[in-house]
Amino acid sequence: MKSIRSYRLAAIFVISLCGYGMIGYGVDRSNFAVLISLFGALFLCYYAAVRWVDTSRKLAWAIGAAVCFRLILLFALPSLSDDFYRFIWDGNLLAHGLNPFSHTPQFYVENGLPDFLTTELFTKMNSQNYYTVYPPISQFVYALSAGLSGTHLLGNVVVMKVIMLASEMGTLWVIKKLLHHFERSAKWLLIYALNPLIVLELTGNIHFEGVMIFFLLSAYYCWLKEKWWLAAACFVLAVNTKLLPLILMPYLVFSLGWKRSAGLIGVTIAGTILLHIPFLDAAFIHNLSNSLGLYFQSFEFNASIYYLVRWAGFRVEGYNIIQTAAPRLALVATGIIISVSWIFRRKTLRNLPLVYIIAFTVYFLFSTTVHPWYISSLVAFVPLAGLVYPVVWSALIPLTYITYTTPAYNENLWLVALEYILILTAVGYDFYHRKKDSRTKNQRIFRFVHSFKE
Repeated sequence: MKSIRSYRLAAIFVISLCGYGMIGYGVDRSNFAVLISLFGALFLCYYAAVRWVDTSRKLAWAIGAAVCFRLILLFALPSLSDDFYRFIWDGNLLAHGLNPFSHTPQFYVENGLPDFLTTELFTKMNSQNYYTVYPPISQFVYALSAGLSGTHLLGNVVVMKVIMLASEMGTLWVIKKLLHHFERSAKWLLIYALNPLIVLELTGNIHFEGVMIFFLLSAYYCWLKEKWWLAAACFVLAVNTKLLPLILMPYLVFSLGWKRSAGLIGVTIAGTILLHIPFLDAAFIHNLSNSLGLYFQSFEFNASIYYLVRWAGFRVEGYNIIQTAAPRLALVATGIIISVSWIFRRKTLRNLPLVYIIAFTVYFLFSTTVHPWYISSLVAFVPLAGLVYPVVWSALIPLTYITYTTPAYNENLWLVALEYILILTAVGYDFYHRKKDSRTKNQRIFRFVHSFKE
């Protein structure tokens, strides 16, 4: 039986490797039927691999397979996202001494394109009229890749993917250390390591949530080991890669006490200012706030509660009420997140993974825009929190790629509704079993992770 199971794992590895290769090198995101079929096959292989890995030797093999899945995507231009064109644009500006926050790409086209930028790069961007919103750590990586590769697309992509791959390897190492700290089964690591959404959206499409996750988990591990200054430094790096970790600030303030909270806030502010020094000028705050405002009050994609509010707005007001609805929904979400942070506060910070998942679930449910790669940070905390509905979400959110089958990018709201109905069902089932398990001390949450007994 064990030998049969080993052959099955080998077959899964080959099938998965082919699936990742096809998505990375041969399938456009507009070809939804093929894309979603490949995603489905990859998630079935993922399910089987997690179920069948039952020894430490097979666990090591599975981690090696996870690395191989990422490596095969190393030389593939991102096929599911065109954000990387903006990364290359910003990186070339910074590498040549220009502030990427000062002007929109459209400004350079209208006022004379610098020799080191190309019209081709401009035309492929999806944010030509927007100021950049990417924080300093991300900008420094873009500049490094541009300094080594100029505007050569594949050269830039490979450099950024190498950095992303290094971050991913660091993340796997930190999760393993955290699992050991909490005396949890090392098999939980596979939930993150083998997840197809993680592989394709982070290393595959170079979304810098991957770098942020590494810094944030490193900060958490250092907090648990009472290495306060190193933890604060890692937290600063996480925030300045993506702003997302700021959502944890209420929980950290409530849990750490006023002295350590004041220290963390001070280090975060000082570190953020220091990292922003190369970008600070008279227009920086105005331009950044302008782009963030446009993002939160103009962009709409794969929303849930907001789409219901928008529908009601059309019925009552006769127009899209995003300008007023988005800030109010954000205010409600903030209130809920602060309340959750207070309820689950612990001096040991043991509840941080749980708070992170709940807080971001609330944030996404009240948001106007939820792209597939956003869910990656939820999946990263699944091994530590024990909640598994983010894995369900990661399997459902690729359905949103149906939007790209038409030039107008029209969403299929029936699929969006199906996505969130199934997600909320999984949330309810997850918390029901979590409560039940806390009474029976049986750590069986889903059949999907039935072998993860601690």
